[in-house]
Amino acid sequence: MILEKEINALVKKGIYKNKEAIYADALRFFFRYKPEILIEAAIELYKSREIAFSKAAEIAGLDIESLKEELVRRGLKIEIEAPDKKTLEKGVSLLLSK
Repeated sequence: MILEKEINALVKKGIYKNKEAIYADALRFFFRYKPEILIEAAIELYKSREIAFSKAAEIAGLDIESLKEELVRRGLKIEIEAPDKKTLEKGVSLLLSK
């Protein structure tokens, strides 16, 4: 495949350190010119609970309210994770000891 040969040539010439650097650069350009795809990726990562809501907004390049609106438009629920009971108890204990 010619694309693979071109990638190998760029690495061989020293323009890129390795193939992964080429792929990362290509994705950055791709997402710059197709921001809607970045929004899709961020929402999918959020839906699969791989990232928090605020991180999804950051990745999508949206503010919190805009991401909320996008999720509502798609009929998706916004789920904000709460700390577990042990973490809450520790926080309360720290507050009460002051």
